[in-house]
Amino acid sequence: NMNSIETAALGRPFQLGMLYDCRRDVLVPGIRLWSKEQLQQNISNTAQINTVFTVTASDSIEEKSRLLNIDGCLKLSLLGGLINVSGAASYLKDTKKSFNQQRLTLHYHSTTEFKELIMNHFPSGEMAHYDNDVATHVVTAVLYGADACFVFDREVSSDEDKRVIAVDVNAVFGKLKGVSVGANINLNDNQKTAAQKFSCTFYGDFQLPCNPTSFEDAMKVFEDLPKLLGENKELAVPLRVWLYPLDKLFSRVVKFQHEISIGLSTDIESVIESLSTTEMKCSDLLTDTPALRFSAFHDKINDMKKNCYQCRLSLMKKLGSLLPKIRGKFIEDTALIDLLNDHQQSPFERSALEQWLKEKDEESDIIKSLLTQLNDPEVKGEINLNTNVMNLEVKHLVSYTFTSLGWPDVLLSKQKTYLSSTKGKNGEKSSESEHKTWLTPEIQKTMRNNLKVFKNMIDLNNSKSVKFIVASKEMENSPGSCILLYENESNEAVCFTPPSKPDCPIIDDIRCRQVVLKVSPPCPATEELKLLYKMKEEKDWKSQTVSQNQNTVTLTDLRPDTDIVQHLHIMVFIAITFLMLYITGQK
Repeated sequence: NMNSIETAALGRPFQLGMLYDCRRDVLVPGIRLWSKEQLQQNISNTAQINTVFTVTASDSIEEKSRLLNIDGCLKLSLLGGLINVSGAASYLKDTKKSFNQQRLTLHYHSTTEFKELIMNHFPSGEMAHYDNDVATHVVTAVLYGADACFVFDREVSSDEDKRVIAVDVNAVFGKLKGVSVGANINLNDNQKTAAQKFSCTFYGDFQLPCNPTSFEDAMKVFEDLPKLLGENKELAVPLRVWLYPLDKLFSRVVKFQHEISIGLSTDIESVIESLSTTEMKCSDLLTDTPALRFSAFHDKINDMKKNCYQCRLSLMKKLGSLLPKIRGKFIEDTALIDLLNDHQQSPFERSALEQWLKEKDEESDIIKSLLTQLNDPEVKGEINLNTNVMNLEVKHLVSYTFTSLGWPDVLLSKQKTYLSSTKGKNGEKSSESEHKTWLTPEIQKTMRNNLKVFKNMIDLNNSKSVKFIVASKEMENSPGSCILLYENESNEAVCFTPPSKPDCPIIDDIRCRQVVLKVSPPCPATEELKLLYKMKEEKDWKSQTVSQNQNTVTLTDLRPDTDIVQHLHIMVFIAITFLMLYITGQK
């Protein structure tokens, strides 16, 4: 019938003749229009035997809805929390927890019988029940059968070869696509090896003695599924139902508007999917090395995850509140448009989240790269600083310090303000508070240079009294990173600045066996300069110390030569800093 609505049962206990309220998508228990005897006299039964298998690697809301044949309006009710699902439909609530998770789902769909009410034989029904306005429709047909979802998950570590993973997934995927009910499922050695890496979670309308947890267990259950419906299919459950509008049975007009545009439904689904995806990405970042080792980085990721979770729940709650009012024609569906517009202007809109995650990915990659290049030295956070300072064997502590991981995050601040707003509305946007990453190309260059210096310090060190660590500490004056020096058992640090390359000296005067060189002033970070020189034919270099305030250097005891300039080799100055004197034991 063109006036009927077809919808998925989703594990709910539908029966012919039950009342249903499409505004809230709920069954109305305890009230019937017709007696049990009237119903039994007007039921038509038709066998409808059919079995379908589907395999998917997608975990999106759209794909799950497609598998269970859920339309847009019912999907909105699910997203708004109006429906409590059970049986195979519980699969809808099982989402991947990580991007490092390969998922395959085998969906089994079997139908057994179609029952319907012959409506033209019915009396008009009890008007008193309808006057209560508790329902909008009556159940006039039910398709019985059973669904089952076998969800296979494989955890993937960051160091696994992606080609090997692809081979494993394809091997299992190919086998699942070729399964048939009741047939023995044989796996070759490669398929067995691949399948053993997958765990299984079962969601179904079947009563099992125990749920399968492995691929092998799942295939055994799959072979027996037809038997589990009972000898006469008496254990089948409602899969799909047809709802007939009550206003077609009675003269009273029902306040009901079932259709909400596909565009609106898709947009709301996309928003919720975006928030869920961000939560999942944050979960992955929280298990990675940077978040585990540096609390400043961890806290930002964790705040974003919690904010998105809170925003998603709030959005779903608002959706669940609006849907019955829109469907009951108490408000227009423009309320959903307003909800979407508010979100689009909020600090949770998709592009802002994607940009933030991209920046955190870059930060995470750079931190991991730096730690790897340092050959993973003993990495301590600021919380362990006192332990190192109190160590009697450690006289000098050198720390490669990330200085911007804890910088204020504009987007997180905006999110906090948005979530705490009583109206849930955005404040006026300020151009001064736009989110910008601290990880600029210039800062990356500084971090790289600091890494070179830090590695050189480690390589040159031969003293047990010097300890090297990697830490995080907010320092606005040294964005990106710096090298901190803790000396004389003090927890007050000095920021080490690598000396710049000195200018080559200029020959000022030449005498018989002497050359006077003019020296440019060194950078402030330089404590001492050393000049290396030799005659061209000599093998060994000679050195001469140049103090910080010295303007000229006189090289003596040179070989008499009419062209001494051509035969004199001067090596570039070696800058010795305050720190280097400690490390090399020269102070």
